[in-house]
Amino acid sequence: MSPGGRYPTSQAPANARAGQGGGAALAGRGSARAASARSRSAACAAALAALLISAPGRADESRAARRAVAARERGFPYTMVEVSSGVMTLPGADVCPVSLSPGACEQGETSVSLGIHNLYRFRDIGFGAGIFWAATLTSDAARGARSLQRDHARSYFMLDGLFRYYALRIRSSEWWAGVTVGGVVVNDSWSVEADRNPYSDTAYVGPRAATIGTEGVAAGLAIGGDWAFADNWSVGSHIRYSSWFLPEQRKVSPTGDLASLSERVDMFNIGVLIAYRLAL
Repeated sequence: MSPGGRYPTSQAPANARAGQGGGAALAGRGSARAASARSRSAACAAALAALLISAPGRADESRAARRAVAARERGFPYTMVEVSSGVMTLPGADVCPVSLSPGACEQGETSVSLGIHNLYRFRDIGFGAGIFWAATLTSDAARGARSLQRDHARSYFMLDGLFRYYALRIRSSEWWAGVTVGGVVVNDSWSVEADRNPYSDTAYVGPRAATIGTEGVAAGLAIGGDWAFADNWSVGSHIRYSSWFLPEQRKVSPTGDLASLSERVDMFNIGVLIAYRLAL
């Protein structure tokens, strides 16, 4: 027995040493429970913060949807972005890609079209502007040596303004008629086999095709309708006619090829559309 009536640590009774170890174990378990509680509290706080942050976004989205519905039903002003796709045809056009000789001309042209327009709508009136693009379904042969395998392709670009009158509404559907005015560009491109399938990946300076553009003005009529399948969304279709006024003298490329179109050309377009509305 050591002075002071205490045992050395190595000579302490077993029950004394066990009591000390049990106290340490209890303290460790208490610390672990406290850390787990703090972790659960932090997770709950993070989840609550995320909920509070996302709630205004959902509220704003639902509020915008309600405003869009109210604007459409009550005639309040709103804007609308409309994307369309369809088929464009030039039934009476004299397409002359092969030679300068008028006897080589063909009748008619059919292309795939895409368009996007932005409109402002107030009650039964809508007006706006947009672009319209179309390209030929297939390329055709062009004059030249057979070994060159020359091809010709056309594309069309229109920039126009439009005005619509929504004359009829039946529940969630609306029907309209309108006019369009703008400009049109017809691009003719001629390429050879080496342009389309180059012999190497080397990039050369300059275009890989001979291209000329024919500019003109366009004016036309359109009818269509749409169905509102959601608060901000609607789908529909349209039929569009436009008269293109192009120069009488056809342009000639540096390679001696002739522009496809000239003078007045009639254009018809049939397509489907999808639109998104946003109340002001």
